[in-house]
Amino acid sequence: MSYQLTFAERFVYDATESGITVPTILTSGARSVHADAKIDTGSQFCIFAREIGERLGLDIESGLPKEMGTLVGQMTTFGHEVTLETFGFLFSTVVFFAQQRKLPRNLLGRAGWLQMIRLAVIDYDREIYLSLYDDPSA
Repeated sequence: MSYQLTFAERFVYDATESGITVPTILTSGARSVHADAKIDTGSQFCIFAREIGERLGLDIESGLPKEMGTLVGQMTTFGHEVTLETFGFLFSTVVFFAQQRKLPRNLLGRAGWLQMIRLAVIDYDREIYLSLYDDPSA
């Protein structure tokens, strides 16, 4: 049995980087910040560096507190509603900002990003294909 899939966007990523890096824009009010983020299908939430939230003018600790388990232990984060943009797709969603500074990478997780899109990865060719989840043409 075979299946046919259709996607709105195709992106070739840099295989020399660790992970699959996606150009991302976060917006809150009139402020926008460009940031690279890694696709992480194992992460339940989208997590970004504290400094990005501060550049958006957010009071980090006023957000929804959430303790998250990582490979190296627990991490305190705070959720804020922002507009997240990748590949021209915009989502009003909650992302979490780390309490500590200098988070080594930003993550696009399941809630807030992956559940909003259809995604295919052809790692051998360094390609990802994306469409909005509810795109009727996909």
